Amino acid sequence: MTTKTPKIVTSGPTTSSTTAASTLVVITGSSFSSTAISNPSVLNTTILPSTSRGTTSFTPTTETVPGSTTVYATSVSPSVTTTTAASSSPLNTTSTRCVCIVNGASHHAGDFVYNVTDGLGWCYAAFCNASCEIETQSSPCPVTPSVPTTAHSTTTVFSTTTKATISSSVPLTTTSPASFTSSTSITSSTQNVCNDVYPPRQNGESWDAGNCTTATCINGKIITMPTVCPTMQQPICTNGRSAAKISDDDGCCPHYECRCVCSVWCGSHYLTFDGESYNFNENCSYYLVKEIIAKYNLTVVVNRDCDPSSSTFCPKVLTVTYKSFKVVLTQLMSSGISTNVVFVNQQKIYPAYSNSVLRITSTDIITTLELQDISAKIVYSGSSFSIDLPYSLFEGNTEGQCGTCDNSQSNECRSPNGQVGSCSDTAGEWQVPHTPCVIPTTPPTPRTTSKPPHSTPPVCEPAVCDLLTTSLFAPCHKVVPPGPFVTSCVFDTCNLGKNSCCSLEAYATECSNEGICIDWRNATNGLCEHKCPSNKVYMPCGPSVEPTCNNGYNMAYQTVASSNNTKEGCFCPHGTTLFNTVHDICVDTCACVGPDGKPKQLGETWTSDCQTCVCDKDSMSVQCEPVQCQSVQSPNCSEPGQQLVNNTVNCCTTQSCECNVNLCPPPPTCLLGFQLSITNGTCCLSYNCVPKGVCVYNMTEYKPGTKIPTPDTLSEPPLEAPEAQSIVEQASVTTTTPSGAGEISTTSESFTPGPCQECYCGPEMDPVTKLNIAICKPVVCNENCSAGYEYQTEPGKCCGTCVQMDCIFTTPDNVTVHVIEVNSSYTPPNDKCVQYTCEKLNGQLVTKETKATCPPFNPLDCEPGTETTDASGCCPTCNISLCKTQKEQRILELNNCKSAQPVNITYCAGHCDSFSMYSMEANTMVHNCECCQEATTSVEQVELTCADGSKLQHSYTMVQSCQCSKTECVEGTTPKPQRRRRR
Repeated sequence: MTTKTPKIVTSGPTTSSTTAASTLVVITGSSFSSTAISNPSVLNTTILPSTSRGTTSFTPTTETVPGSTTVYATSVSPSVTTTTAASSSPLNTTSTRCVCIVNGASHHAGDFVYNVTDGLGWCYAAFCNASCEIETQSSPCPVTPSVPTTAHSTTTVFSTTTKATISSSVPLTTTSPASFTSSTSITSSTQNVCNDVYPPRQNGESWDAGNCTTATCINGKIITMPTVCPTMQQPICTNGRSAAKISDDDGCCPHYECRCVCSVWCGSHYLTFDGESYNFNENCSYYLVKEIIAKYNLTVVVNRDCDPSSSTFCPKVLTVTYKSFKVVLTQLMSSGISTNVVFVNQQKIYPAYSNSVLRITSTDIITTLELQDISAKIVYSGSSFSIDLPYSLFEGNTEGQCGTCDNSQSNECRSPNGQVGSCSDTAGEWQVPHTPCVIPTTPPTPRTTSKPPHSTPPVCEPAVCDLLTTSLFAPCHKVVPPGPFVTSCVFDTCNLGKNSCCSLEAYATECSNEGICIDWRNATNGLCEHKCPSNKVYMPCGPSVEPTCNNGYNMAYQTVASSNNTKEGCFCPHGTTLFNTVHDICVDTCACVGPDGKPKQLGETWTSDCQTCVCDKDSMSVQCEPVQCQSVQSPNCSEPGQQLVNNTVNCCTTQSCECNVNLCPPPPTCLLGFQLSITNGTCCLSYNCVPKGVCVYNMTEYKPGTKIPTPDTLSEPPLEAPEAQSIVEQASVTTTTPSGAGEISTTSESFTPGPCQECYCGPEMDPVTKLNIAICKPVVCNENCSAGYEYQTEPGKCCGTCVQMDCIFTTPDNVTVHVIEVNSSYTPPNDKCVQYTCEKLNGQLVTKETKATCPPFNPLDCEPGTETTDASGCCPTCNISLCKTQKEQRILELNNCKSAQPVNITYCAGHCDSFSMYSMEANTMVHNCECCQEATTSVEQVELTCADGSKLQHSYTMVQSCQCSKTECVEGTTPKPQRRRRR
């Protein structure tokens, strides 16, 4: 088993007494289940079992038991304080006399404080050493069969307490353990078990018996003793307030704690948890209280909410967020009077109100919010409010404008980053992120007074502020220091020119929170008068929860309210009772409640749920009977879309005709020649099919003057030409319009025109069919046909048609049109080479154009005088001159000598064949040239006469015959044969 060193908690004043009648011992650092007690110095002791806060108390008893007792020890480790005083002791090694104070008991140097065992073989002891310090020792216990009986063998049973806590203002110290040897042996007998309880308890075992008592099993008997509590000391609180007396969970051992109270009043004066006062007057949202490490999820935010309709009404708003609840404390202006309003999770509530976490009470001036499970309280009164938190839960774990709750002003105000600074400087840094700021439209202005130059300003000593230090508030001075409130009152009055009533009201509220009611408003000579509605009266010390006519409400909230917890406000006058918190009405008697939740006076009548009710004077209860109704006649609802409806008016049933559009008939579909006309009816639209003023034939409408196409085929050929006549449309129309709904059912037969008639839609309407009358007349056939056409009749038709019989030809210049009979031709006079022939091919008339191509014509090849045109007159032609002898006469001349007479000269002239063509064999052009040449000639003589008269014989050649002879073609050049290109 691992050795554990126990620790000792000592308390109480220093004393030189050596009496060990009451010793509080807390054994910590181990978790053993039982302990044997043997201490010659402290004979009458009992160690009791620990609970959640774990202390073990030794108290005197009158019963003597054997030297073996089983007890239970604690596992908590508090500090140790040792106080020394001048004393003498056999164990002292110095000349200084001192004592050890343990739980109010004095022990001289050398005295044993305790000697216990865990029953498992380990012993624990403590004694007061020579320096008056507690020394402890743990070691295995010696085993002996029995405990010697001496004058000091009597063991006393003591009780256990679990609530001995040390206040924050009393520092504790821990001593160092000292080792020594124990000579005590303890044994336990199984025959001494207490079986009268469940579960059975071992001999020496202790347990909490309730009602601040502890039970111990001693030799089979149960011994019950009261719990012994440590001596309480009040700490000094830096905020100037008295420490609060706090009860433990079972109410056995109370202790003192400093209270963390933060106050804000007049909108700008702050007093922090630890008593630092400063001024701050900005209009944004700020954290008043915020946990440094979130343990309870509590935040308190303040902001200003200005009423848009009032430039001066800008109350401070507190938003308290705790667990899943968001509570908003604010004020509303009604009829010139401000009233407190509370919202819980955005829903308006009417205090008093409570749930498992919250409790809210309120007057028209003061609203109190209590967070019951953490003993926190927020008091709100418009521009002033206070926040009261338990020190034990929030010590050193708050930040914000209210500071740090740790009973120290050195670190009271800090920035969100943890930097400590002045409260007025850090206050603005606690603005809630992403929230808007509000700027009042008419901020307060400092009061100024005119004074002559170099004059001493008058001393400002407002009398109303002096009330705070007079006997009027004297009962509260010891509980709540008035200094900060006096300072703010003088500052507001002298520097800002503001009404200083808010400082007095804030201080009076702080006193009221402490259970001290002060009637102070009458002492202000009306300056700080609180005006109430006409049905209420002001009470300075009214109940925190005003009784109402609802007994369940009164039992739920008034029984919880403390008798000394009073609040000022407006209350119902004496002799009247508040009806409820919602309607805020004062009544003389709580007789009847109407259906709207409002009170009803005795004898008052009203109608509710179709019953006539009266607040009966005798029974003071509501008496009701059904409303009596008169009989009425049902109306006639016969119009389309009407239906009979039952209505309840003043609890009586009446009938009326009401429209139901779902009952209206649908619009009809009109026949050809008719259109839908819509008019408004009583409930529905009225539909009618009205004529369009058209003719209808073959399911088609025709407007007046429009030609109606009629069939041009006769069922039988007419015997004679029909006379002009009018044919009216024959129709059978049945129209049904029930109740003006316009439902129409029709059957129609269109007119049938006579043979060979031409019809038009006329302007007149048939009075029966409501359709226009069609006018028809016989068809007159046109038998005049154009040239080339011939009029031919068609079987079964009124009129024939012009059928083309010849070809119609138009000259290229689009001037002249010629008719060409079939198989005939036409040649234009100006172009004999073209011929147009009319032919009939496959039943179609076709004009064929034939253009002649003339062969080459050379007039030189013609015999003179034979030139003419061919038979068609298109191509020129002549008699060709062949190669032959030609003769002509002419005078021969030679060297200025000539014949006297013309001489017959013959020559060859005429046409010979010549050609040039391509030869496949030669792969070149082949030329054939023939010339008309002489075949035979003769020489003739002629005499020439010269100019000088001399005569000269001259010989010349005469052609006797001619022929075409081949010759070389020399005019052109024949190209060399080309090699054929292979493809």
